[in-house]
Amino acid sequence: MSAVDRPDSTPARPFEPALTTGLDEKETTAPVVVTGGKDARKVLSAHQRNRRWKDFGWAMLYMFPALVIFVIFTFLPFFQSIYLSFFVTDQAGVPVRFNDVKYYSRILNLDGSGRDEYLKSVLITIQFSLMVVPLGIAASVALAVLATAKVRAIGIFRTIFTSSVAISVASASVIWALIYNPSVKATKWLVDLLNLKTQGLLLDSATALPAVAFMTIWTALGFNFIITLAGIQAIPQDLYESGKIDGANNWNAFRYLTLPLLTPTLLFLFIISTISCFQAFTQFNVLIANEGPNGSTNVMVYNLFTAFFKDTRYGFASSIAVMLFMVVLVLTLIQYRVLDRKVHYQ
Repeated sequence: MSAVDRPDSTPARPFEPALTTGLDEKETTAPVVVTGGKDARKVLSAHQRNRRWKDFGWAMLYMFPALVIFVIFTFLPFFQSIYLSFFVTDQAGVPVRFNDVKYYSRILNLDGSGRDEYLKSVLITIQFSLMVVPLGIAASVALAVLATAKVRAIGIFRTIFTSSVAISVASASVIWALIYNPSVKATKWLVDLLNLKTQGLLLDSATALPAVAFMTIWTALGFNFIITLAGIQAIPQDLYESGKIDGANNWNAFRYLTLPLLTPTLLFLFIISTISCFQAFTQFNVLIANEGPNGSTNVMVYNLFTAFFKDTRYGFASSIAVMLFMVVLVLTLIQYRVLDRKVHYQ
């Protein structure tokens, strides 16, 4: 039998296409890099630049309405305040005389006049922030930890804890003005406990600022609670399970797991709460409506309000606004530099 007649032999088929495998397909579909020298690279870079400029143009088009609002209602008034802070203005707010930096010297009590009420307002604002920020964040963390407990009807308690976020500062101020009102006698027991000579907490220089601070803590508690609870729920549960395997109790899990991993959220709350305290005005205007007993609640924004709307001293009010901006900026940078070292982002 010849080789042709054997069944295991296969005749040659020169025109039959070759069988392809998955590897062959990948090899045939692989991108081909064409190197054309400097001209090709220039064409490619020019195309990329055109693409970026086109994307930038579309982005600016979409942001244009928001930018117009920011420029008109934020940036222009800001630079106008800086400009007016160096001038004495008339009743219409028109600059009439260059005043150099005398307004800033008066705020810092460097002009030799002996009037330190403006510098005291800065210190009162800082004192108010020290009352509100640490206690408010500590209360929100405590409530958020309680809200993560796996008990029945925990959703009801979460709703109660977040109820204050739906109440504006003005509405909350009216509510607490009724609570603090001596005729209601809701806080008479506290007045008697502290042996105050006045009839109400807002009428005594020692308790007026803490009373406003407590109301501010209650108002901001809902927002702080929501942010803190979201930060706790973002922590992976695998870490707690690993901690339990290693023998960690609830306190150790909170101290070594929850708090370190919650520090980015706490940093955010510290900065936002501090800025909010320095901008506080509504609660002071509704609860007290003046500088307070012996000027104990005369914060910076209320000083600004008095100088601008009551005294029509627009230049001096602008200098207070610029000083407020500088104080908030410096404190924010200090907080970020100091607290950011303690933050664990992973």
